[in-house]
Amino acid sequence: MTSFYLSKPYEPPQAPQNLPLDLPWALLGGISPNQFMKTYWHKKPLMIRGAIPAFHLAKQSNTSLESPIPPEALFKIASEADLESRLIEAKPWRFSEGPLKKKDIPQITKPDWTLLLQGMEAKHPAAAAVLSWFRFIPDARLDDLMVSIAGLGGGVGPHFDSYDVFLIQMSGRRRWAISQQKDLSLTPSLPLKILQRFKAEQVWELEPGDMLYLPPHVAHDGIALDSGCQTWSVGFRSQSYKELLQEGLWRLAESLEEIPDLNARFADPKQTATHSAEQLPQEMIAQLAKQLTRLKLDQISTFLPGVTAYLSEPKSQAIFDGPEKIQTTEEFGRSLLKNQLTLHPQTRLLALGKTVYCNGEDVTTGQTIPTKRAWRTLASKKYLKNAKIGKIDEQNSLYTSYQGGWLISKPSQRSL
Repeated sequence: MTSFYLSKPYEPPQAPQNLPLDLPWALLGGISPNQFMKTYWHKKPLMIRGAIPAFHLAKQSNTSLESPIPPEALFKIASEADLESRLIEAKPWRFSEGPLKKKDIPQITKPDWTLLLQGMEAKHPAAAAVLSWFRFIPDARLDDLMVSIAGLGGGVGPHFDSYDVFLIQMSGRRRWAISQQKDLSLTPSLPLKILQRFKAEQVWELEPGDMLYLPPHVAHDGIALDSGCQTWSVGFRSQSYKELLQEGLWRLAESLEEIPDLNARFADPKQTATHSAEQLPQEMIAQLAKQLTRLKLDQISTFLPGVTAYLSEPKSQAIFDGPEKIQTTEEFGRSLLKNQLTLHPQTRLLALGKTVYCNGEDVTTGQTIPTKRAWRTLASKKYLKNAKIGKIDEQNSLYTSYQGGWLISKPSQRSL
């Protein structure tokens, strides 16, 4: 009988604020983050035994460690509407999207199924702690942490991803086969994107605490070797240039509404008589070019605010509920002096220089210096403690974000 249900769960520690980028990390197989980014990131796979040393140490002492999130908790989370969940069954292949009721999910002892839960960092503190380990990679690249739980033989078929991923084994064993093959054609008439001709080049069996890093477009196939096998996937998104430019342009077009001069009508008192009336006039072209230069629309710096705002948007499933009893501005100001302000688990923050974007909104422009400083601290540390902001009004972006549930005020944790 397995000790799956009897073992003590592993509790992932929160990473320190200042990550030692030049020192060797067990998580990365004894190399530093700087070495990893230079040698492996976006370049080649890396298999790491004992990436989480606690599992290896527990095994040496005949103690069993299991995933921080038990199966029952995952099945319950799968029923929630504010999280993307998918059930994949093999033999034959079938695909179901959540929310999923417990009766929809096969029993853990049944074979050939996989439950995928996206955005788990917003649902469980252990998943959020694991994400903190990877903050040597820019937040703008982070997608989320996905938890996969599977029955014996469960998997999603041989496939490839268009993003970088760290596959962490948290419970049971999984056999990973990978290939850097050029043929990435898919099998037609299947509900999943499964490679038509997968040829394994390397195969490993991952035990709890092991991790496999894969850059984009490396074909891979993972098969659960135990019931209740859990793999935690930390994914880093990679949008197309088209998507980034489209989103940046769309937000840039919106920002033109704030420039009154652009409401002036085109005028061409210098227009001469022409024999080519069908041609767009050179006078109009010249004036538009002058406006583009004046507005710096020919420079990348003009596009970056829109791109940053887009990348800071939360997932489409995110739901924000404000506090049941909203503090007044005076109460909120006093609470900042003694309490801690943290991010809602679904909130995303990104900075462009000294400008901070929260859930797609610029929250620093037009704010007081202490408020701007507070947002930069939130973006960097993910929390704000004992902050002196001064007088707060209804337009203060910290306060409006608190009202909307983007930020959460709670008592400060005392140091031991």
